[in-house]
Amino acid sequence: MKHIINYIVFFICAMNLNAQTAIIDRYVKEYNRKNPLTHSVIIYRDGDVLYENYFNNFDSEKLNNLKSVTKSIVSILIGIAIDKGHIESENVKVSELLPELFVGVGDKRKSEITVRDLLTMSAGFQWNNLGGKRRGGWDKSVNPSQYLIQNVPLVNNPGDKWNYNSGLSHLLSVIISRTTGMSSLEFARKYLFDPLGIKEIKWSKANDGVYKGNSELWMKPRDLLKIGMLMLNNGVWENESIVSAEWIEKSTKKYYDGFEQIGGYGYHWHTRKFGEYDSFLAAGWGGQFLIVIPALNTVVVNTSKWNALSSTYMIFDLIDKYLINGYK
Repeated sequence: MKHIINYIVFFICAMNLNAQTAIIDRYVKEYNRKNPLTHSVIIYRDGDVLYENYFNNFDSEKLNNLKSVTKSIVSILIGIAIDKGHIESENVKVSELLPELFVGVGDKRKSEITVRDLLTMSAGFQWNNLGGKRRGGWDKSVNPSQYLIQNVPLVNNPGDKWNYNSGLSHLLSVIISRTTGMSSLEFARKYLFDPLGIKEIKWSKANDGVYKGNSELWMKPRDLLKIGMLMLNNGVWENESIVSAEWIEKSTKKYYDGFEQIGGYGYHWHTRKFGEYDSFLAAGWGGQFLIVIPALNTVVVNTSKWNALSSTYMIFDLIDKYLINGYK
């Protein structure tokens, strides 16, 4: 009798699960009939892939431009570099790691900027990440980090105010290269990508020859899911510690209010509530998302058309309406 009851419970749960995935699939397909932007949606829950599908001539073997999701992966690399002793801590001053950038700088406050200020987007520079004089000069400079330190004025004291700044993210990649003696890609392959079995990626360099810390890392959606699973599992992959749980805890806390449409901001990770559940997420232009909801043992990957004129937040609605409700 006990076995029969267990089978009935299992059968009912399976039916509910199938109904939920059918609803999710219907929602995503209907959205894309009107807005053909989605490349992939993968939902991992309780140790299994609950849902996986690809749209608009995209498939599981194609690389997707992660845009600013790159920033969150660079944050993991900084944590690994700290774990391995290449960087003392996130509280070390950038001027101590890259002193040549600060030669002749008049504003002494710049010398007080820490790695943590870069990670939390609170270094204090005048900046409009969507464009304008400062961003344009940084993009075109032969040495973007030198341009940022030497040419862009501070409008706030370091640590005082959040202002999203891709220049800070690239500076983190420069720091990884300098402190480890390896390129950011070499370091990532050795200590992050290879241990996770991530083999096929692309990553563009900035004008200084350093891999971009802010964007242009290309990855398959299933491999991006592995990054989320690593974060969900407190930095452990197949019984091997890749990055410390302490770093993940620090990285995914809210330190500042971030973008209104997303939520708070940690160490290059956004924070957001879905219903009553806390999450942390990596977000990139156009609708690139890696979302981790620890209390639900859930990871969501959503990749989209990266050269779209604006971002799509379809995945937020999907989670709120159809995924969270599955736990009520």
